Amino acid sequence: MNLIHRSQIQMLATLQVFGILALASFAMLGWAEEPSVEALKARIEGVYVLQEWHRHGEIFRPPLVDARTVLLNGHIMFISHDWAQEPNKTTVAGYGIYILEPGKFSYRYERSSMVTQTAAGTSVSENLPWEGLRPFATSIENNEIRFRAKNGPREFRFTAGGMSYSDGNQVRVYRRVTDK
Repeated sequence: MNLIHRSQIQMLATLQVFGILALASFAMLGWAEEPSVEALKARIEGVYVLQEWHRHGEIFRPPLVDARTVLLNGHIMFISHDWAQEPNKTTVAGYGIYILEPGKFSYRYERSSMVTQTAAGTSVSENLPWEGLRPFATSIENNEIRFRAKNGPREFRFTAGGMSYSDGNQVRVYRRVTDK
């Protein structure tokens, strides 16, 4: 009876050692697969052309709506034309910077202009859409890079062929037309 008890203890100890080794190897595997900032940059930088703009249950496509987004060397540029909201026609243009760090993406606009045409005339606003950096947590899921806002429903999703941006009310889907 003593041998059975001792063998059970040895078996439990062996299983614990294997369990600890398995957990440690999974932890190291996850750590080793975390891409560097430079590798992430290479996967997100490029020129993106709008394919679809989802808003209020409708899908709009060029030429009714059109947009470009450029991410390159720490800079971001965005321009959009929206003629889908009759009678208002809106053009938005902005440029700024982005910062990519381990586990974190942030960006802000340094200049922004919005031109709105209505039947009553044209108005121009040069107010920034927000002040300061807008922070996002980064992750990789199913070979897709995701930047999720730390304070709201905003999200960027990058794949090899494109990008999407959503803010909880609308989704813009882009095709990547060039790497950096």
